[in-house]
Amino acid sequence: MRKIKLVILSITLLLALNLPPVGADSRPLTDQQLGILVGLAVDSHWVRQESASQSLVYGIVTPADQVPVGVSRDDSYLVARDGDAPTVVYYRLGGQQVYVSYPAAGKHHLRTVKFTVRQLRHRFFRTAAQRRQVNALVSKLQTE
Repeated sequence: MRKIKLVILSITLLLALNLPPVGADSRPLTDQQLGILVGLAVDSHWVRQESASQSLVYGIVTPADQVPVGVSRDDSYLVARDGDAPTVVYYRLGGQQVYVSYPAAGKHHLRTVKFTVRQLRHRFFRTAAQRRQVNALVSKLQTE
């Protein structure tokens, strides 16, 4: 009974301190890792397909770039290098929020969604296998 109370007390303390569970990867994400997580959230098939063909490019918007309304300087992006009309996913981190803009299917405007870093980590970067997969996708990114 005493061991159970100690375990409950330990769990309560961890929750109160908001510490990550043992084994969780709490290191900050690189911008490229965040981009892959965003891409997986928007269209995981697209990310995997473009990565497999070595066509997925990572970059940061510069003042010289022509970008759609709503995309700002210093936003990061993923773009497919192949195809007639390249698909672009723009994203930026604001605190723990990730703001994502990408072309809506069949439309000429951008769709904007918001995720938290925690949501993306939980969905795509929680297990060791998921972290390996994301890091493998990052290693295949081309840069501009």
